[in-house]
Amino acid sequence: MGLRKSHRLIVLLLILAALLVAAWLLLLEELMFNLQDWVDENPAWSFPALIALLVVGILLMLPASVMMMVSGFLFGLGKGFLAVWLAVVLASTGAFWIARKLARPMVERRLATRPFFTAIDRAIRRKGFYVVLLTRLILLLPFPALNYSHGLTDVRLRDYVAGTMIGMVPPIFLFVYLGTLASGVADIVNGRVKLEGGQLTAVVLGSVLVLLATVVIVMAARKALQGEIARASNDASGDASGDAVDHAPKNKI
Repeated sequence: MGLRKSHRLIVLLLILAALLVAAWLLLLEELMFNLQDWVDENPAWSFPALIALLVVGILLMLPASVMMMVSGFLFGLGKGFLAVWLAVVLASTGAFWIARKLARPMVERRLATRPFFTAIDRAIRRKGFYVVLLTRLILLLPFPALNYSHGLTDVRLRDYVAGTMIGMVPPIFLFVYLGTLASGVADIVNGRVKLEGGQLTAVVLGSVLVLLATVVIVMAARKALQGEIARASNDASGDASGDAVDHAPKNKI
């Protein structure tokens, strides 16, 4: 009976998540069309307004790729890239801070009884810049979700910000550039951006260069992280052994 209830709860959560995603997409589509009109009517305030809108959208985990491409379409490659990069740094830092303050204490309580995961958490702290940089380049998860995920770890804020500032440059450049090739916001929202021969070659070449750079960084960071995890595991084992000795019954002479 309990299993059926859990299944029903999972199905309900999935339905709610699907409805939430649909609502977000509809909201994003409406925002992007309104943004184009607003930029045309208020050119003086369009740049800071775009940054503010991007920050809010990233914090709400709206599809970042669409917002980046629209920025490229509205402002061009240089100005669009700058707006997105500034918004990404601000929003990522804000999301990190929110997760660190609200959820990190709960994570720490759970890690206290799991020495191995505590060791991994320590290793992430010591090599936080590499971890953040790799996750930004590889994009295994949508980067707005990664912002909150990193806040749950023990990575230092300075390493997180530095890794984000550098690691997000290639994907931001790619999506903003794709936006400059669109003929309108509708094409971006509906996924109808087409690449011609030279444009496709440039995108493929850029992607290959990012992939090669990622491989190099992975190879360099993997050994370092393995060493840090091994050292942190030894430290955790040593702490556990010391506690066991301290609490062991002592024979009276």
